[in-house]
Amino acid sequence: MRCPKCGKFSKVMTYEENGMLKLVSVCAKCGEIEIESNSNEEKREDKTDFSRARTRAIDYVRISLIFFILIFSVTSVFFYFKVVEKNTIIDALTLYVEAIQTSYLGLNESYVNLASNYLSILNTTTTLEGYYSDLQEMYSSIRSEYSILEGSFSVLTRNHAELQSDYYSLLEERDSLERELDERLNFSRDEVLEEAVVDILPEGNITRVYDIQYAGYLVINFSSSADIIFWVGSSVTEGIYYARYPDYPNTASKGSFTIPVLETVYLYIGNPNDELGTTVSFSVHYRF
Repeated sequence: MRCPKCGKFSKVMTYEENGMLKLVSVCAKCGEIEIESNSNEEKREDKTDFSRARTRAIDYVRISLIFFILIFSVTSVFFYFKVVEKNTIIDALTLYVEAIQTSYLGLNESYVNLASNYLSILNTTTTLEGYYSDLQEMYSSIRSEYSILEGSFSVLTRNHAELQSDYYSLLEERDSLERELDERLNFSRDEVLEEAVVDILPEGNITRVYDIQYAGYLVINFSSSADIIFWVGSSVTEGIYYARYPDYPNTASKGSFTIPVLETVYLYIGNPNDELGTTVSFSVHYRF
């Protein structure tokens, strides 16, 4: 039953006071509120109405209780599913946390390995830097020596070029000397000492002088308009003519003869004719 004042649910009670039957509403907020009161005579008359009102109140309580139970059940089912859902989420998060923990352990192990490798590489780098410094010093020293050697090589290259030039010059000189020696040994070298045309008076003569460096031969070719004679002398024979062409007492107007010579050579050409002058064309070749 609802309270007559506040309208909230209240408890209905009946009791007898001074021969009067009272019906009161007991509200948690408003307290006891008298609904109605009857005498003993009226008590019996109103008993049926009171029973009906009480029955209605009990039915209302039952309905309220059923509704409360229904609401409680639905709420309980709702919270149950929520709890199940939360538990599922918690289980999933637990698995996720375990996976993350496993990953963390793996990453931590990898970190430890990387740290160890880093220290190893750092030590290796330090060692290599020491080697690099040593090699740099060695390179600088070698580079300095290389520069010195390069300078020496340049000087030696120039000297080599000069020596090679001198070598080729000496080879040419040697070849020339060898040719000259071969020519001298074989008397195959020929040098023209004179080619001339001269006029000689009757019983006249001319003398040609030739300085000979090496012992050899004179080859004399001549032609004359009259008979003539040749005498050959040398400083070795102290002004004495040691050869005559042609042989005594002959004369010749043309011819050719070869005579050995040494040092200074005197070539005498005489015209024995006492009446006629002559014109002589001659050549003197020196072979040595």
